[in-house]
Amino acid sequence: MVALNKDLKVSNVKGVLIFLVVFGHLIEIYKKEYYELFVFIYAFHMPLFIFISGYLAKRMRFSKIINMILLYLIFQTLFNWILYMTGDYPNLQFTYGKPHFHLWYIVSLGVWYSIALLINTMKLKAIGKWGVFVLLFIISFISRWYTSDVADIVTEEYSNFTSYTLSYQRTLSFMPFFFAGFFMSKRWLSTLYHSLVNPIASLLIFSTIMFVTFLYTQESFGIESIFRGSFGSHRYLEDNDGVVVYLFKISLHYVLAFGLSYVMLNLVSNRENILTKWGDHSLQIFLFHPIFIFIIRQTEFMDSWTPSTKLAAFFMVSLWIVMLLGSTIFVRLTNFLCNPYKTIVNILRVVRGVRS
Repeated sequence: MVALNKDLKVSNVKGVLIFLVVFGHLIEIYKKEYYELFVFIYAFHMPLFIFISGYLAKRMRFSKIINMILLYLIFQTLFNWILYMTGDYPNLQFTYGKPHFHLWYIVSLGVWYSIALLINTMKLKAIGKWGVFVLLFIISFISRWYTSDVADIVTEEYSNFTSYTLSYQRTLSFMPFFFAGFFMSKRWLSTLYHSLVNPIASLLIFSTIMFVTFLYTQESFGIESIFRGSFGSHRYLEDNDGVVVYLFKISLHYVLAFGLSYVMLNLVSNRENILTKWGDHSLQIFLFHPIFIFIIRQTEFMDSWTPSTKLAAFFMVSLWIVMLLGSTIFVRLTNFLCNPYKTIVNILRVVRGVRS
């Protein structure tokens, strides 16, 4: 049964994106064999996911920020142990300064939620909100030029600080996508994803951009590092490159990400289907899927397979993972862990009821 006023388009897009998250992490195991495809997926899948997260964060409450903090502590602890069990860590260690693998997104969400809550308290009018967006976009746009400088300053006090520390650089790099969604009204979004009425045209635009991105990836130095968002400009600028090349490459990142996101919003159906369920259960899929990635990465049983066979296997395994972790029974079993704030509140209510 579909909830009243539920935007099925948003759920379906999230379903596509969470599949791409799992598939992208799987092909990363043999990234050199699928480099162009890998880079293309990273060009837009997280920016669009972040945009939707921002769109859904309009009624921000402090409890959601607390929930993100608890989620990070729980799953960072869990993956510390898992990485030890899979052999990635020689010794059992519990570290919280550098988010594991996918958990950077939980940290970044906590920061964006905090800024969103602050903006809500300011009660800005439309022009003021977009003024804030422009400011945040400028900060994000120039941040990677100064990544190394910021790290050098901070390491004087905290020697282990890097651009990965508490998702610092990714939080800045992807910030515009979150707040583009946060400031996007329901009417504007509906207009946006109904503007390309011809699905064939949408598919043609998407495939053309994909082809051009593949070509550019082969010729451009360090393009992957731009789309990952966690590195400074030294990772994608060559020795003779200057600020002009930096501005071009960062601009390309945002143009590609927003352009592909726009086409994807038009391509995906607004009718209820299996993607709807995956999108609605994307949190569980996102949080738990790396367990399978780490196991497959350690076994290396696919090393002798041909690239095409591995790609087909990764596609099928991605489907299995998403269907398993997105199943109703798995979501019910893990809901208490994926919504820790609500779980604690419910426990406290029971304790108070028993005492009374």
